[in-house]
Amino acid sequence: MTAVGALPESADYDLAVVGAGFAGLACARRAAERGLSVLVLERQSEPGERIHTTGILVKEAWDEWAAPASLVRRIQRVRVYDPRHRFVELERDSYFFMATDTAGLLRHLVDETLRSGAEIRFGAPFEGVVPTSGMTAAPTAAPGATRGSMPLTLAGSGAASGVTCRFLVGADGARSRVAESFALDRNRRLLKGVEWEYEASGGDGDCLHCFIDPECAPGYIGWVVPGVRATQVGLALHRDRRADMRRFSEKIDGLFGLSGRRVLEKRGGVIPIGGRLRNFHADRVLLVGDAAGMVSPLTAGGIHQAYRFGKLAADAIADHLGGSGSDRGAAHPGDVVRRAYPNHTLKRAARWGFDHLPVARALQAGLLSWNVFRRLAETVFFHRSR
Repeated sequence: MTAVGALPESADYDLAVVGAGFAGLACARRAAERGLSVLVLERQSEPGERIHTTGILVKEAWDEWAAPASLVRRIQRVRVYDPRHRFVELERDSYFFMATDTAGLLRHLVDETLRSGAEIRFGAPFEGVVPTSGMTAAPTAAPGATRGSMPLTLAGSGAASGVTCRFLVGADGARSRVAESFALDRNRRLLKGVEWEYEASGGDGDCLHCFIDPECAPGYIGWVVPGVRATQVGLALHRDRRADMRRFSEKIDGLFGLSGRRVLEKRGGVIPIGGRLRNFHADRVLLVGDAAGMVSPLTAGGIHQAYRFGKLAADAIADHLGGSGSDRGAAHPGDVVRRAYPNHTLKRAARWGFDHLPVARALQAGLLSWNVFRRLAETVFFHRSR
């Protein structure tokens, strides 16, 4: 186990955050800035040990939490390719994306979170909560929703053992252990994402390249990102389909010359696309980020939502707990987040259309006009909920 800024391992905290990803760190940093005592528990042994995201920041995410220039690469344009590799090139004044050195970015965010006063323990998986007389057993083996003002005591024999907290945030990903432990809703609609990092090449251009490919990426897209120190090539597709990265790389080899480059790293994960979960909080427990389904159902982008609602949750928790030791202050943080979270009605409808209508096949057959294709692409990449 690696402990960062560790205090004695039997301690009381206002807030415990499970997961040192984008949502968890945003929440922890803001909560510490608000004066709460904060502990972050992360099962990985170091920040960025296993990456499960492309790390692309939209402009809104960059505005929420900027990073050093050495960790990012600014991208102004997007090329969206149809199945025959014809493309439209999109650009909007003042709008941009940031490719990132994702592991380096997470290390930077950890450093900033520590400077805010939060404590982070790595190699510390969440194992549940010790049942008390103030708790009601959940349908699962782990304890469920809590009642009253008695602190939660974390279970386990490792770094989390003996820790108590007044409020618990689950920022532990699409397959959240916190959600399971408290019988909260789980993400059921998932995409599978796979990405390979290739040696960088100057010929990759300065565009975010997105491929509509019903053969290799049914349900979503493929992409090529000219990153900070490598070129990122990936697929996202229905989770029950096989991700054939070799086939996709061969199909786009004529555009990027991938066959002559080494693969530096491979990674993968799942992406929730069902929208924000209905039951994402209990009495003293709240899910944020991927754990709560806070990902665009259309673009599958989640870092902006992680930053924004991680911070909002922290403010709501600080208001709820108050400064006097009572946890009967302001409205429940979950209600605050629920009211602020965008409805995404149009994006959910577009997601349904992408899943059920033959959009990619229509492009492949030339049945969808080029102007309609451009308008659809502009809607996806630039019409974003703030």
